[in-house]
Amino acid sequence: MPSTELVALLAAAAVLPVSIGILVYVAGSFLLMRRHVAGRPLGRHLGEALREIGWAALTQPLLPLFYFVGRRMAGGRGTPIVVVHGYTQNRVDFLRLARACARAGLGPVYGFNYPWFATVDGNARRLARFCERVRAETGAAALDLVAHSLGGLVALEYVHEGGAAGVRRLVTVASPHAGVTWEGPIVGACAPQLRAGGAFLVRRAKRTIPVPSLSVYSTHDNVVHPPATSTLRARGGRDRVVDHVGHLSILFDPGVARAVVEFLGGRESAAAEYQAAQ
Repeated sequence: MPSTELVALLAAAAVLPVSIGILVYVAGSFLLMRRHVAGRPLGRHLGEALREIGWAALTQPLLPLFYFVGRRMAGGRGTPIVVVHGYTQNRVDFLRLARACARAGLGPVYGFNYPWFATVDGNARRLARFCERVRAETGAAALDLVAHSLGGLVALEYVHEGGAAGVRRLVTVASPHAGVTWEGPIVGACAPQLRAGGAFLVRRAKRTIPVPSLSVYSTHDNVVHPPATSTLRARGGRDRVVDHVGHLSILFDPGVARAVVEFLGGRESAAAEYQAAQ
């Protein structure tokens, strides 16, 4: 068999399972979401599903590579930013947000990978060690955290368990602060800590967040729903709600990027700089 044909077959063999996995994830999650969120036109529902498929198709094949690259995702001379990924993922999901922060003069941006199947508190300790190394490397007294999904729980646990002194600002994106409604199996030691109504999250629900914080979440997140699951307002944080975008797509949404840049920049000009660069 010619070598080019062999390469093509191997590529197809690698891509096919990923493609099937993406389709199953999007079809199943968008179907389950519908009873937890407000209704919307079918065309909008299908359009957002296609957008979720598109971003998943672009990022998931790169997932293995970003276990080895991306520790420093973008340069900068300001407050370091550490990004914390979600369940089953790694830092590849922050390619767009890292670029947005760099364009606005924020960063440097560091990508933190952790074993998502481990406990939230165990991963918070891993995050603490990573942040220590970043502060030592940059000479910064404090850094910013931007976390997605499960990563938001890890970041909050770190802040509550002694990390607040070294954190300037915290952003969570599509994070299940009140837990997930999914009643099926969840892989990993973190499973009981993710359940809505579980002891882990109930004990933490009344903690006031000791650093300035922002929770960005969607009206139609296909994984974390209903929307109120992600609010931090009652815990001293701010909320920013975006319309319709999916659980992965939210990390690539221009409005979300502007919200993150504006909050971390602490000034309107940071958002303006990002918008001007688009």
